[in-house]
Amino acid sequence: MGRVIDPAFSFSQTTPVDSPNYQRIRLWSGITSIGANLALIWGLALSASWWAGDVHGALAVLAVLGAVATLVTLANLPFDMLTGHAVEHAVGRTGQSASGWLLEWIRGRFVTLIGLWFGMGYFSAIHQAPGDAVVSLILVAGVVVILLFLFVPAGYPAPKGSSHEAFEKSMAAESASLAVKSRPVRWFDLGDQETVNGCITPRGLLSLSTSVAQWLTPREAALIAAREEYYRRSGAWIVNLLIVVVWTLLGILAASLLPSMNPVQAGLGGASVMTTWCFLALFVWPTLNRFWMRRADSFLASLATHGEVRDLLSKIERLNATDISLSPAKTAVFHPIPPLQERLTNLDRRS
Repeated sequence: MGRVIDPAFSFSQTTPVDSPNYQRIRLWSGITSIGANLALIWGLALSASWWAGDVHGALAVLAVLGAVATLVTLANLPFDMLTGHAVEHAVGRTGQSASGWLLEWIRGRFVTLIGLWFGMGYFSAIHQAPGDAVVSLILVAGVVVILLFLFVPAGYPAPKGSSHEAFEKSMAAESASLAVKSRPVRWFDLGDQETVNGCITPRGLLSLSTSVAQWLTPREAALIAAREEYYRRSGAWIVNLLIVVVWTLLGILAASLLPSMNPVQAGLGGASVMTTWCFLALFVWPTLNRFWMRRADSFLASLATHGEVRDLLSKIERLNATDISLSPAKTAVFHPIPPLQERLTNLDRRS
C-alpha cells in the first residue's frame, strides 16, 4: 500500500537513474514493438487471401481470428517484459518478481486479447453485412468507444484506517487551503516503486498511483490534483472524447472500405488499418495536449510560489525518470507532456 511520507524525508533517498538512457531504451523498445505489430498484422492480412480462403462459417472464422489475436498478444511479450520488468528491475524501480509481473501481464493482456478478437470479428461482420447495415454497425462502435472512455478503471478506494485514507484527509485539508475542489480518490498500483501518476477520470474521480502517498507530501499531491482540476474545468476532457470518437470512426470507415477476399482477411485487414490509424494519432494528439499542459502549469503557478512549483515539477520528473530536455523532433512524437526544461522555461517567462 505504500507509506505516508515522513516529514524528514530526503528526496535524495530515491534511486538515481540515468534518465536519458533509461527513457531511450523504453522509447526504442516501444517503437520496435509498434513496428513489429504493424509488420505482423499487415503480413497476416495481406497473405490471408491464400491461407484463409478455405475458412468458412462464423465459428471457424472466429476461431482463426482468436488464434491470430493470441499470436499477436504473445508476440508483444518480449517487448512488454523488457520495458515492464527487466529494465525496471535493473534500475531498482520495482520489487515485483518476474512471476508476479507475468501473472499481472496475463490478466491485463487477456483483456487486450479479447478486445482485439472482438475488433477483428467486428470488421469481418462489417464486410459481410448488407450495405444498409454498415452505418448502424459503425454507430454502434462509436457508442462502445464512448462507454469505454467514460468507464475507464479508476482504481479502488482506500481501506478504512489505512495510511492512504489518512493521506487523503491531509490532502483534502490542503486542497481546502488552496480553495480547490476536493474529489473522491481512487488508488491504483503501477508496480513501480517510484513513478507517480494520476488524473481525474471522465466520471470525476481523482485516480492516483499508490506511490503518490509514498513520495509526495499532502500539499504536493493537492497541488497536482488542483492542476488536474483546472485541466478538467477547461473542457479538455470533452475535447479528448470528441477526438477519440471522431478519430476512431474515421478509422473504422477507412477499414470498412478496404477490399478483402474472405471473412478472415476482412477481420485482419480492419485490425491492420486501425492499428496504423492509432499509430498515426501519436503524431497528432501530443501537439494538442502540450498546449493544455502549458496552460495547466500556468494555473498551478497561480496557486503557489514560483520556486515551489519548479521544485514540484522537478521532483516529479526525477521520480518518473524522464528526460529533462528533449530535442524538438523527439518532443513532437510520443510526448504529450512537454519536457521539464520547456515547462520550467515557460514558468520563468510567466513570472
